[in-house]
Amino acid sequence: MGIERVTVSPTHLAVKAKAKMKANIVKSIDDGKWERGLLRVDVAEWKEKAINKGLPRISIGIDEAAGKVEAFASDFLPFLDKVATKVDAMPDVTLEDSIARMTTQIREVAKFKRS
Repeated sequence: MGIERVTVSPTHLAVKAKAKMKANIVKSIDDGKWERGLLRVDVAEWKEKAINKGLPRISIGIDEAAGKVEAFASDFLPFLDKVATKVDAMPDVTLEDSIARMTTQIREVAKFKRS
C-alpha cells in the first residue's frame, strides 16, 4: 500500500518547506487566486457539504482525538492551576480589581507554550 511505503515523516518534510508554503500563500493572496477559490463556494453549497460530509465525520474525529486532548489537558491544566492561584491571590473588591484579575488571567494563559 502507498502509505506503508512512506519512510520520511510528511510533517517533517512540511516543516522543511515552510518558506515555500509561506511564499505560495502570500502569492495566492496577492494574485487573487485565494479569494477566487473561496468565492467559488456559496453559502448553500457550504451548508450542504458541512451537513452531508462534515457532520458525519465529527464523532470519528472526536474519538480519534481523545488521546491528544488528554495529553494537552495533562500539560495545560497544571499550568492553569498556577495561573488560578496567582489570580486568586489578587484583590477582588472593586470593578478595577476584577478587570485586573481578568487581564492577568488572559495574559498569563497567553504565555502557555507546549514543547
